Amino acid sequence: MDQDAERFVIACARDGSEEAWQRLFEWHFDAVYGFCLALASGRKDTAEEVTQQVFVTAAGRINRFQLDRGTFRAWLCGIARNHHLALQAREGRRRRLETQRPVDVGTTNRSEPALLIHETLARLPGQYRRVLEDKYLKRLTMREMAQADGRSIEAIESLLRRARDRFAPIYESIRNDGNRGS
Repeated sequence: MDQDAERFVIACARDGSEEAWQRLFEWHFDAVYGFCLALASGRKDTAEEVTQQVFVTAAGRINRFQLDRGTFRAWLCGIARNHHLALQAREGRRRRLETQRPVDVGTTNRSEPALLIHETLARLPGQYRRVLEDKYLKRLTMREMAQADGRSIEAIESLLRRARDRFAPIYESIRNDGNRGS
C-alpha cells in the first residue's frame, strides 16, 4: 500500500469523509480481523466483536493517530489489543462473580455482605453509585441505562467499568476493617 495514498485517505477521514473511512476499512479489515481472531484464540464471535469495536474507536479517535509514531494498521492492532484485554478482564470479573454466592439485597434481614455492598455504594460518587444500582439492583440493560441517562451504550459501559474499579477497593477496605468505623 502506498504510504502517501494512505496518509491522504487518513487526512480525508479526519475531515469526516465516509468514503475515506470505507477505504481504510477495506484496506485494514482483514488484517485487523485476523489479529483479533488470533487474540481470541479462534473464537469468531469475540473476534468480530473486538474488530467492530476497533473501527468504532478508531473513528472516534482518528485525530489522535500520529503518522510519525507508526503505521495506521499497527495503531488499529493496538486498539484491538486494548479492547481484547478489557474484554478478558470483564469476562474474568463476570466469572468470579458467578462463582460467588448471590447476595439478596432486597430482604429486610440483610446479610453482612449486603450491608457491606450498601455501605460501599454510599461512599461512591453519585454517578458511580447510580450506574451500579441501575445495573445490579434494578437489573437494567445497558440499552435501558443509556436511554435513561441520555448517553451512548459505550459511555455507560465505560462509566460502569470505572464505577466497578472504584467500588472494589472501597469494598475490600470496609470488609477488611472489622470495626467499620467503630
